[in-house]
Amino acid sequence: MKQIERVSIALKPNVYSTFRNLNNTVSNTLGEYVDNAVQSYLNHREQLLLVDGDKYKLTVSIDINWEARAIYIRDNAAGIDVLNYERAFEPAHIPLDDTGLNEFGMGMKTASVWLANKWSVRTKALGEEVERFTTFDLEKVTSEEKEDLVVTETTKYANEHYTEIILTDLSFNAPKPMQMDKIKRHLSSIYRHFLRTNQVEISVNGTTLEAPNYNILKAPFYKTPEGEEILWKKEIDFEIDHYKAKGFIAILDKIQNNANGLVLMRRGRVIVGGGDERYFPPVLFGQSGSFRYRRLFGELELEGFEVSFNKNGFREEEDLYMLMEGIRDELKADNPSLLSQTDNYRQRAKEQFEKISKTIKKELEKKTKPKLLSRQVSEVENKINNSQYLQKNEEKIIKAEVLDSCSETFQYNGKSYMLKMELVTETETDSLYSVVKEKSEEGTPSETTPILCKVNLAHPFFTRFDQFKKGQDYTPIIAIFKALTLAEIMAPDKGTKFASNVRILFNQSILQL
Repeated sequence: MKQIERVSIALKPNVYSTFRNLNNTVSNTLGEYVDNAVQSYLNHREQLLLVDGDKYKLTVSIDINWEARAIYIRDNAAGIDVLNYERAFEPAHIPLDDTGLNEFGMGMKTASVWLANKWSVRTKALGEEVERFTTFDLEKVTSEEKEDLVVTETTKYANEHYTEIILTDLSFNAPKPMQMDKIKRHLSSIYRHFLRTNQVEISVNGTTLEAPNYNILKAPFYKTPEGEEILWKKEIDFEIDHYKAKGFIAILDKIQNNANGLVLMRRGRVIVGGGDERYFPPVLFGQSGSFRYRRLFGELELEGFEVSFNKNGFREEEDLYMLMEGIRDELKADNPSLLSQTDNYRQRAKEQFEKISKTIKKELEKKTKPKLLSRQVSEVENKINNSQYLQKNEEKIIKAEVLDSCSETFQYNGKSYMLKMELVTETETDSLYSVVKEKSEEGTPSETTPILCKVNLAHPFFTRFDQFKKGQDYTPIIAIFKALTLAEIMAPDKGTKFASNVRILFNQSILQL
C-alpha cells in the first residue's frame, strides 16, 4: 500500500483566507460534514454491514463547546481511503465519483476555514490498516505559504472505520448559543429523507434529530361537506424535457408556521426549503398570505437540475418555474381538485367554528350566576393585598422540584435570553405559574439572561377539566404560559410598570373562576 507522508493543498495559500467571506449559513456549512459522512456510508454500505452486522447505523455527531471555542464532528462512516485522501484536501479537486452529495470537492475545506482558524482531521478507512491525522492552521498556511500538510500515520485494525474533525480557534462565522435551535431544526429538515428511512442518526450537542412531519388534512370535498372524507395528498411523478419531479403536494391539517411551502430535494438532500424559508412559486401558491399560500405544502425530489456551489439553490430558475407550471396544470386537472379544496375549504371551517362558538356560549351561560364574578374579584383583591401570603406562594413554586424542563434561546431588543419551561408539582401554593429572571448558568454565555417559567401541574386548575384529568394534550395551555412569560419580559420596554402584577392577578383569579 502507498504510504502517504504529505498531502497537497494545491491553491496559493492566501486564497484560503477568501473562503471566510463566502456567503453561507452555519447550518449549510455543518451540513457539508454530514454530506461527506452520508456519501461515504452510501458508497460502502455493503462493506459496513458485512463488518458490523445488520445493526449498523451511520451516526454523525456535532458537538459545540463555546468555552473551549471548539467544534467536534465525528462519524462512523467508512473513513477517507488512500484513493481519496489527497483529493479530500486539495481545494476544488472533484472526487472520483461526483454523482453524490460531495460533488464539488470543496465541502470540508471551505467549511472548516469558514468556521475556524485551526482544524484537524483524524480518519481510519475501512479495510486499511492505517489511521491518518493532519492539522491545518490558517495563520501558518498563509504566513509561511504552505502548500502541503504533514500527515501522521498510525497502525490500526482493518475493520475500524471513522472520521473525527476538530475545529478550534473559531471564526466570527461559528455558531452562537442562540442559534442552536435553528441549526437543529435546519439540519433535521435538510436530512429528512435519511432520518425518516432510518439510514442515519444525527445528533447536535447531545440532541438526536428527528425529521419534520406534518399532519395532512382529511376532510370531505368542500362542495360535498357531508360526503366521504378524503386524504388531501397528491403523489407527484412529473416529467418535462429532461427534468423530473417526484414526491407529493398536500394540504396541511392546520395552518402552522414554517410548515407551508415546498421543500425541494436532490439525491435525497434538501436543497431549497431546508431552513425557515420554503419555496413558494406564485404559479402554485398564489398570493402571499392567501389561504392556499398558508396551507399548501409538499416535498419534491428533482432530477436534471444543477445546484449552486454551497448547495442552497438550483441554477436553472426559469426551468424550475416551468416545471412548477406543469405540476400546477396537473393538479388543476384532478377532480376533485386539491387546489380548489385548498382555496375553499375555509368555508367549511367557518361552519365548524360556528358550531364551536355555540358550544362555548352554552357552557359559559351554565356557569354564569348573579353577583358571582363580583365576589370572585373581591376575593382576589383581598389576597393580593396580603404581601406575606403572596411571597410564600412565590417561594413555594420557585423552590419546587423540577420534573422536566425544555429550553430555547431568543433575542429581544439586542439582548439574548434563554427561556426555560419547567414543570413542577407543588400542592402548597396557589400559583399556577411563575416567572423568574436568573443569573447566567454555568456553560451559558454571560450575555445570555435565563428566564424560568415554572408551570405547576398540581394546581387545582388542572383537576377541573377532563382533558387534563385524563392526561391528554397539555400543549395549548403550555403555549399560553410561554406567551404570557414573553409578554412579561417585553412589557417593561413598552412602558408597562410592574408587569408581574398581571401574573399575580392571573394566578389568584384562575383559582376563583
